[in-house]
Amino acid sequence: MIQKSNPNRFVTARVLREVARAMLPFYQAVALNKDYATRWGRAVITLNVTEMLRLFRLVSPFAKKPLPGTFKSGYTVNFEFTGPVNLYGSSTTLPPGTLKLIAQETRAHQAVARAILPLYRALAFNAAFAEVLAKAIRRGDTQTVTFLVRSLIRDPRLRTVKIEESGVALAFKFAFSPNTYEHFLFHEVFE
Repeated sequence: MIQKSNPNRFVTARVLREVARAMLPFYQAVALNKDYATRWGRAVITLNVTEMLRLFRLVSPFAKKPLPGTFKSGYTVNFEFTGPVNLYGSSTTLPPGTLKLIAQETRAHQAVARAILPLYRALAFNAAFAEVLAKAIRRGDTQTVTFLVRSLIRDPRLRTVKIEESGVALAFKFAFSPNTYEHFLFHEVFE
């Protein structure tokens, strides 16, 4: 019998902590500064990666080699690591085909950022928490991952918590928007 390899085997506490430390100032800026969140949204919808990098560096100047990018339904900020992870990052998305709405959805982007701040703080500053979360992701233990995430993100608009791509996928639904917003902390894989 051929044994299927575990797709979640790449995440480590060190990777989670480094990404969280780099992203925390960014999400704080998005959550607390509407002008910054609006400028970020404008850079995303105009596919201006240079502006995205400039804006990211304004709030997180010490992050190592951030690689911001935009795609059909949102943005991502990846960071390079030595194998087997290579790239690990953070991403916020809208449903496919709704990228143009991100500028109008600054309110939702800020709400997602506010909601995830406790998770990113815990990952950045609590080594034991990061280790437990990384082990649960590697085991594919959705129940433990959900418990850990929901113990920090108490926002009732958090609809689902899943394990995806050696990380977590969070889905938020806000009463003021018809869209579901997803936030990922994950291992980027290009095929």
